[in-house]
Amino acid sequence: MGLIKWDRTGPLDSLAHIQREMGDLLGILGSAPQGERYATMEFPPIIVSINEDCVFVRAELPGIRIGDLDIQVVDDVLTIKGERKAVAPAAKSTYLRRERNYGTFARSIMLPEKVDVEKVAASYKQGVLLVTLPKACEAKPKQVVIQKA
Repeated sequence: MGLIKWDRTGPLDSLAHIQREMGDLLGILGSAPQGERYATMEFPPIIVSINEDCVFVRAELPGIRIGDLDIQVVDDVLTIKGERKAVAPAAKSTYLRRERNYGTFARSIMLPEKVDVEKVAASYKQGVLLVTLPKACEAKPKQVVIQKA
C-alpha cells in the first residue's frame, strides 16, 4: 500500500485561486485599447448622508456641464445620468496616459427613506452635485404625547 500525500490546502483554497484567475481575466477584458487599466470604482463616486429631515447625496462630477446631467427620483431610487464629452488631444500629439473615462454614465441609488419627490432640490458647484431629498411626512418620526387618564 502506497503513502497518500497530505495536502494542507482545503477546497476553498482552489476556489480562491479560480477567483484570482477570473479577476485577472476580467481586468484584461475590461482594459482600454491602449492597455491601460482603469479603477473599478463606480462613477460618479457618491456620499449619502441623512439627518432628521433630509437625505443628502453628493456626487463628484468634475468637468461635466449641468446641461449634460439628468436627475430623476422614482419610488425610492435616485438616478443620476450624464455624459462626459471626450476631449481631443492637442494638435499633433497622442495620449501617453488617459485615466479619465468619457461617454455616458448612469448611477442609481436606493434611498434609505421615503422622500417627498415634489421637494427634491439639486445644486452643482465646483464639480460636486448635491441632491437634497426631504423625507416624506410618513417617514419622519412622530413624537406621541401621552395623555393622563
